[in-house]
Amino acid sequence: MNLDLPAIIAFVLAAIPCGLFLLNLRVYRPLSRRSLREEAHFEIQKGSSEPPHVGCCGISVLIPARNEETNIRATLAAVLANHDAEFEVVVLDDHSTDCTAAIVSEFAARDLRVRLESAPPLPAGWCGKQHACHILAQRARHPLLVFMDADVRLAPDALARMTGFMERSGASLASGVPRQELGTFSERLLIPLIHFILLGFLPMHGMRRTRWASMSAGCGQLFIVRRAAYEECGGHAMLRDSLHDGLKLPRVFRRAGFATDLFDATDLATCRMYHTNGDTWRGLGKNATEGLAAPGTILPMTALLLGGQVLPLVLLAFAPMLSTTALMLAILATLCALVPRLVAVRLFRQPWGGAWLHPLGVLALLAIQWLALAKKFAGRPMEWKGRAYAPVPVPAKPAAARAALLLLGLSTLAFPAQAASPANAAVASPNLVCVSFELRDQFEILHKVSFPRTNLLVLTIADKQGNHQVDGWVMPLKERFGERIAIAGIADVRGVPGLWHVSIREKFQKLRTHPVMMDWDGHVIKLLPVEKHRTNVYLINRDGIVIFRTSGEANAASQQTLLAAIQRANALFDP
Repeated sequence: MNLDLPAIIAFVLAAIPCGLFLLNLRVYRPLSRRSLREEAHFEIQKGSSEPPHVGCCGISVLIPARNEETNIRATLAAVLANHDAEFEVVVLDDHSTDCTAAIVSEFAARDLRVRLESAPPLPAGWCGKQHACHILAQRARHPLLVFMDADVRLAPDALARMTGFMERSGASLASGVPRQELGTFSERLLIPLIHFILLGFLPMHGMRRTRWASMSAGCGQLFIVRRAAYEECGGHAMLRDSLHDGLKLPRVFRRAGFATDLFDATDLATCRMYHTNGDTWRGLGKNATEGLAAPGTILPMTALLLGGQVLPLVLLAFAPMLSTTALMLAILATLCALVPRLVAVRLFRQPWGGAWLHPLGVLALLAIQWLALAKKFAGRPMEWKGRAYAPVPVPAKPAAARAALLLLGLSTLAFPAQAASPANAAVASPNLVCVSFELRDQFEILHKVSFPRTNLLVLTIADKQGNHQVDGWVMPLKERFGERIAIAGIADVRGVPGLWHVSIREKFQKLRTHPVMMDWDGHVIKLLPVEKHRTNVYLINRDGIVIFRTSGEANAASQQTLLAAIQRANALFDP
């Protein structure tokens, strides 16, 4: 059996993340322990004419807390022990049923820097944590905001060092992974993979040089942001239905043109995320489908991780069958797989056992990702902190999907099955009913189309090949009717791998300044009589009835037919 090719593949797939991991260590570093004032004094002594700017930015430490009585006391004590920083601590009690609020009230009575706030009812479509952070930001008083989980313990100099980093880096958002306190076998096996995935697959030098959203990364346990930038880009309101703020919040900032950065928070904070094996699996699976387990990402990431981190050890198990070349490559690939984990043991204070069991950890991580994806497609809810977030099953047939909600809590369009119309033929469609739906556009802004409404809606749907036909339909309508009718567009981007979503959005941002809703999974488009490679046009009345549809290039006759349909619907046209 010739295993030279698998050995070459294993070596390449192991060497790339190993090299990137080591290269990223030049960027992902602990924060300076020297304060800004000390640095300014040092530069003046050296004769520098432009010493570092010494800022006096106040900090609002914002902590969402839901049933955190076992954590909140130690967390508050650690924050209040911070020195060389002006700060307040705002804790939002998110409808706790334990003693969380009472404990915070005790601290607030003793220390004026502590403030207890109560969360309003959770609105529909919001994740609990994102809503809590959104409310906290509104009630903060200072220009720097630190969002931290209720199980994070800050070092006494953490706030001063993070403030200094923000001053020096110029970033609008920065984040770091705290030192993870690990107890159970699953924690030791899986949690250290956070650093491996972060440093092994994100080119951090590129992250610092660009504003590309594809370079987004962060840790939801600890963020520091500039309030002005947070408010300008929309903050947590832009990821209201997400369970993955570690990835999504930096992406919101970068899409708005703000720089984000990362730092090593190992000596800055500690965190014990989970306390049982079951909690570890559930916790890592709750937002998996927004990261590695996203439908367009999971296959390539599975191939990369299996090929580079598991295959080398499998090849070594068949060492007697390998050629000399294959054996050497398998050994080198195994070393490349282990080196990042062994380096991480020293730098990030991780357990040795988890490092040596690295291939088993990768297999367990992939199992969590695939189980999470299967759970999502089965429509089973994700449960966290006593709340259930129900994904919607992928509709197999239009008839079965009429009552379904779109993935991640979106609504849907429901249409009876109907044959596609011939080119440029206007088809009366009195039986087609449009149900309210929500989709995000290329700027990640959520748009809701609901019925009944006050005006007519012209909805266009086009894939890549039909995109050039959209303006021929839309521009005459805008010139003729202005704001008197609503015009909305959906991009048919079904099947685009998750790794390419960001670049596709960025292309749309350059090509289209007006919002274009992106239907990545096709949950809206699959239920429509849509023709491929053409622009599909639907005229929908105030009650959600599709009164006319057509497709193809806009010409004088087809435009006139559409205008006549609008005229018949109501008297919005100019005589």
